[in-house]
Amino acid sequence: MTVPLLNQNQQRRLGTHLRLLAQDLETLGEIPDARARDLIDQIRAATEAISADLALPVERGPSLKRRVGAVAEVWAARVDDLRARRLLGYGAVHPELADRLDLRIDELRRLLEALADAALRLPER
Repeated sequence: MTVPLLNQNQQRRLGTHLRLLAQDLETLGEIPDARARDLIDQIRAATEAISADLALPVERGPSLKRRVGAVAEVWAARVDDLRARRLLGYGAVHPELADRLDLRIDELRRLLEALADAALRLPER
């Protein structure tokens, strides 16, 4: 008897994010750069391999509820990279930038997290 590696909630979360990634890749259309197209094909193949390996259910696309929640969660994690100290890799950071930017980034992250929480109350259509 085999035990599933993922429960239903884990399957939905992983499947939602992989499908959103695949859909985002589709929206990029035909990129004129061959290297970028090759990478997109490799990413697409990798997401399909993960889905197949874990026997994720095939769905047309995530519901609005799951899409809103996933997008909000992904961006909440990504906006942390916009803090002043993290911009050092792009050049010298003005000494006053953190005071002006980081509180706004905190607020943006809080709002995105609130959106993810609000998505939980949306219908599962």
